[in-house]
Amino acid sequence: MSVDVRPATDDDVDAVVDLFRQYLRFYEQEVPDAEARAYLTARRDSGDSVLLVAVLVPEGGDPEETGAGHELVGFAQSYPTWSSVSLSRSWVLNDLFVSPAARGTGAGRALVLDTCRRAKEAGAIRVSLATAWDNVAAQGLYESEGFVRDQHFHHYAYVTGA
Repeated sequence: MSVDVRPATDDDVDAVVDLFRQYLRFYEQEVPDAEARAYLTARRDSGDSVLLVAVLVPEGGDPEETGAGHELVGFAQSYPTWSSVSLSRSWVLNDLFVSPAARGTGAGRALVLDTCRRAKEAGAIRVSLATAWDNVAAQGLYESEGFVRDQHFHHYAYVTGA
């Protein structure tokens, strides 16, 4: 099997919604299908985010083909933004998830690498991300691909309750 990464299409929505809900459950959030679908499609369709999918392709299979043997196993969602300090584009890799059954296939790494490539092509000077303190597997992946843990800044969040 090989991994193909491409932008999510309308045909991918059901599979991405399922993966997105699994991702949210990992972070102890439960969201109904309809809300997850509305959120993902609104972000993608408005250009707020770049939504990529990872598809396992059988050996000798055509990555452009869909259907039998082509299993959508992961997604990444990034938000293009700006960095005032550097006066440049920046991307935030906000969501990355690979189905438990497909871990170890290279899908997560392929999603990270493709996100970084697309960010660079879009003129972004960096891709930033955050992950849970105990998500050691993800930390290992990010660090192996050149992401560096921030040693200079503390990151804070203020919950507005909106």
